[in-house]
Amino acid sequence: MLKPLNRVISQFCRLLCISILFMGTLFSQTKTNLEVFYSLVDSSVAQFVYFSNPPAKIKVEMNNGDVYSVFNNRLLGKLKAKGIELANEKGDSLPLFSYTIEKPFTQYTNIFRDGFLGPFLVQREISLKGNYFYSGSGKKDFSFACTDTVKVDDIKNLENISFKFTYGTLPPEPFFTGLFEPVVALGTAAAAVILFFTVRSR
Repeated sequence: MLKPLNRVISQFCRLLCISILFMGTLFSQTKTNLEVFYSLVDSSVAQFVYFSNPPAKIKVEMNNGDVYSVFNNRLLGKLKAKGIELANEKGDSLPLFSYTIEKPFTQYTNIFRDGFLGPFLVQREISLKGNYFYSGSGKKDFSFACTDTVKVDDIKNLENISFKFTYGTLPPEPFFTGLFEPVVALGTAAAAVILFFTVRSR
């Protein structure tokens, strides 16, 4: 009787380990908040290239100040990836691309639990607003956003201490969830003790 039981327990433990490894891999792929902002900058560059169809060489002016200067290299790198070279020489013969970030914003909403006693998850919303001026097509505003779901326990690793715009305020945990957990834990422990002594008595 013990052999089948041991086999079941062994298989269960094996499946549990595989599940833990899989979930660890899944959540380790979550982008940091700054990486999400980078992808939104990429989207704004793609919009500019699509609508303005600039030549292979343009003048670039970045008006992001010190606070948002972290995006400058990303902007230039994305332009280069699109086949656009930054002109160093002065003069009016080349068109000007002037880029400004106005409001990067991070917020968390709709906190909930993954399953009955799973980890807390929260909806992450990251948005980027700004504008650019191009001498070939004038001024254009842009607004991009990304919404996904992340583990609450991972947020400290997703935010960047150097950049306040990567921080957001977490909503409070649901009241009944926090109240129900100790009851479930006590009930589970009591059931385990009763089951243990019942099995021993047999």
